[in-house]
Amino acid sequence: MVNQTEIVKEKIKEDFSIFHKITSANEQHNFHIHDEFEIMLILSDGMMCAVGEQTYMLPKNSLLLFNNMDLHMINTVKPGPSERYVVSFRPEYLELLSSDKTNLLECFFFRPTSDPNLLPLSDGQASLLTDILVRITDYRSPENAQLYGSDLFVKILLIELLLRVNAMYRDYHNITAPTISQNYSLVYNVMNFIHKYYWDDITLDTLSQQFYINKFYLCSLFKSVTGTSPNQYLINCRLMKAKELLLNHMTVEQVCSQVGYNNLSHFSRAFKKHTGMSPKQFQMAALHR
Repeated sequence: MVNQTEIVKEKIKEDFSIFHKITSANEQHNFHIHDEFEIMLILSDGMMCAVGEQTYMLPKNSLLLFNNMDLHMINTVKPGPSERYVVSFRPEYLELLSSDKTNLLECFFFRPTSDPNLLPLSDGQASLLTDILVRITDYRSPENAQLYGSDLFVKILLIELLLRVNAMYRDYHNITAPTISQNYSLVYNVMNFIHKYYWDDITLDTLSQQFYINKFYLCSLFKSVTGTSPNQYLINCRLMKAKELLLNHMTVEQVCSQVGYNNLSHFSRAFKKHTGMSPKQFQMAALHR
């Protein structure tokens, strides 16, 4: 059980981490992006989540899903204890645990709806996920970590957790299409390439040559998985990173060069189109809330 009041950016040293958090004081976190993916199971009322342009009041039994470009903030808004489980993991690790038929990362990337980060759960669903998380925590405890087979039990339970979450995600969003895993690996690799080199001059021709695929087919495939084009995804990545840097007190000029824009006016126009504010207005409004 871990009590924490503020996490700006978490880095995990292992393939994944799991924390059971109970906090009794009001929490005020900063907007942040994780290099890792994150599942957060909210077990009490009184918390708020802001992600991208959306703000949610979180009832008990809410599940939150964040990939490594979801700029988000979690705050408590009511007095009293707040309880949640937080699981962070490297996407490469779950990619290795996936099969050709079933990709455990689907719920983090396949987003055909406008509210993919929040998944309301029934009492039974929340209880099922909590039981899995408790068992993982028990196997990873110092007294049990050396038991025969504990590492494999943890891996099995983590796979079960992601299978359950993906099934709930599909059911809630009425996703009945066959699994996208046959083409998912390619799309994931393209997304990962964009995440790594978003500051560089990435064009559709660049991606086509990098991954040996027709650029028109790539556009169609990419949009079927992510709901957006590769170019718009690149812009979104740049602007999400720009928001994070602005919130960490970097100047507009510094942020412009850091996120791949060679022209300050071009950067400002793109940012204002995305947020409705100039970079400086966004920074001042956020830092003086």
